[in-house]
Amino acid sequence: MENPPRIFVGTMTCGEAEFGACCDAVRNQTGVRATHHIIRDLPELEAHNALWAAWDAAKNDHDVFVKIDGDTILNRPTALAEIAVLFTGDVTGAQIPLLDYFTNDLINGLNAFAPCVEFRAARRRLFADHADYGHKMVLKGDAVKHLAPIGWHCQNPHPLQAFHYGFHRALKGQVETVRKIARAHMANPTAAREWALAGAASARWWHFGSDYKSRALNAAYSKLSNDNIRHVRVDGYLKTIGATT
Repeated sequence: MENPPRIFVGTMTCGEAEFGACCDAVRNQTGVRATHHIIRDLPELEAHNALWAAWDAAKNDHDVFVKIDGDTILNRPTALAEIAVLFTGDVTGAQIPLLDYFTNDLINGLNAFAPCVEFRAARRRLFADHADYGHKMVLKGDAVKHLAPIGWHCQNPHPLQAFHYGFHRALKGQVETVRKIARAHMANPTAAREWALAGAASARWWHFGSDYKSRALNAAYSKLSNDNIRHVRVDGYLKTIGATT
């Protein structure tokens, strides 16, 4: 291709197990010129703001910005080229489903943006990704179902990563997502799903804003390092949310 689409891939990472595979998948993309910008080991709010600033500095030299978190692996080498094709006419954004390990279901986990979209500096730690504005048309649902899943989310999470996932879902009030994790765990019990449910069971209102770098999250995680204590906690939590059979 003489003038392939120029894609700015922004990735935030904080030790996710899939990060190496994430980078390999971006590196192996075909039909595009990809710039992979990585933000490492920052708290969530600071990481998002650093990413928005990096994109703002690079947007004039790129056609599309694709946000691919460190726990996400594109599942085919044409993924970025397929995303670029979406950006015609008034399309300024796209939300494309990933296959999420914890829920064993599709989630709208991959987001892409045209250069005209602006980003506000994040101020809310728990919702630092709610920052884009100036859209004309955002494609999602049926408009992008032909691309689903475009990748895997948390394919092989380590325990703290899984705990963090459930912890944040609960803090954000995503009750149905937590119930999906519970249903997936009851159908196919795994250590990672149990850790995610342990995270959800540990979340309290005073943890609001906690992330990988917070003492509160790591303290809550450490309390459940004993397998028997964790099993009992998760079993009780499943009953609490009405997820038991």
